[in-house]
Amino acid sequence: MNEEKLPTFEAIESELKTHGFSVSPSELHGLLTGMISGGLNVEDDNWLGPVADYANEGKPLLDGAKGVVRTVFDAATAELSGMAHTVFTSTASELTNSIFSFTLLIPDENTDLVDRAEALTEWVSSFISGLGLMGLDKTQFSAEVNEVLAELQEIALLGIDEDEDLAEQAEFFEQVLEHVPMCVLTCLVELGERPSSVELPTVAGTPEDIAQKEQDDKPTLH
Repeated sequence: MNEEKLPTFEAIESELKTHGFSVSPSELHGLLTGMISGGLNVEDDNWLGPVADYANEGKPLLDGAKGVVRTVFDAATAELSGMAHTVFTSTASELTNSIFSFTLLIPDENTDLVDRAEALTEWVSSFISGLGLMGLDKTQFSAEVNEVLAELQEIALLGIDEDEDLAEQAEFFEQVLEHVPMCVLTCLVELGERPSSVELPTVAGTPEDIAQKEQDDKPTLH
């Protein structure tokens, strides 16, 4: 696996258009992140088929298109693997003081708020779809995972009302944007693959406890 840095939204958007993809960078990144968080084995290429079905209308990915998708995949894998390694190898006190961040592939802050909000909802919807592709047994989900999935479904429906206070909506948008990675972390901790040779801690302050603490600090969704 190559530990690549996530390219800019604009760079990926241009490449996707070049190769005739109908999905946005946010949709592609959200889908891959959902699959990885849902337990995808990142060491093989089994993910290429579902991505082709989702992003390329079922047509096989040509080498150039594979390169674009793999760049996004490797960047997402590197970030998520780093989060997982921190969670599963740290003590409770270390986790309490940890700051988890995950880059969402959406337009930057210089872009119109309406466009950023649309990209965020696309990302979240595709993340949920990515989890769904993993064939997980939803009846086995913890209360915490069910809660964040319900929140993500709410976020996927959010939009910007240009007739309302845009400054207030922009502030709320930033809060939601900060909250989504914590939802990803909760899913990753419970549903994702464990890092090699790492056992889940059994002491107080487990990763699930930390994820729950992050959920307690979440913004209120309206």
